[in-house]
Amino acid sequence: MNLSPATARRLSYAEGFLALGLAAEAAEELAGVSPAEADATPVLRLRLGVEIARAAWGSAADLAQRLCDREPLDAGHWIQRAYAARRGASLEAAREILWRGLALHPRDATIHFNLACYEAQLGHLDIARAYLATAVRLDPDFAALAKTDPDLTPLG
Repeated sequence: MNLSPATARRLSYAEGFLALGLAAEAAEELAGVSPAEADATPVLRLRLGVEIARAAWGSAADLAQRLCDREPLDAGHWIQRAYAARRGASLEAAREILWRGLALHPRDATIHFNLACYEAQLGHLDIARAYLATAVRLDPDFAALAKTDPDLTPLG
């Protein structure tokens, strides 16, 4: 779907506000999107970013679910959905989401890394180490991040 110039402009403004940490202003811009385009994927993506910035975990999880249903091959949707579930529901709920995402994205290092974090926090240290090893194998940059991520502190 091609967005109208008015909606494209609102999205641009909303992205700018969000980049400045002005989630309320970004939400205002998105509220002005025409009903005909309110369900467009780029609009939903930006709304998800706003809801995460606002720590509105329930609505963020709902939006991320819609995006996962619409574009299951975008690993980022699964990651954001799990993040919202972790903050708004539980680590277990987030882990379940990422397990489903992992089935579609077995080579996504971020999914493996986040699963390592969740498993470490749940006390499943051997499983966490295995996910972390896979994440680092897929993307060596995760080795440095692992040293500073507080979720992985239980790994020692």
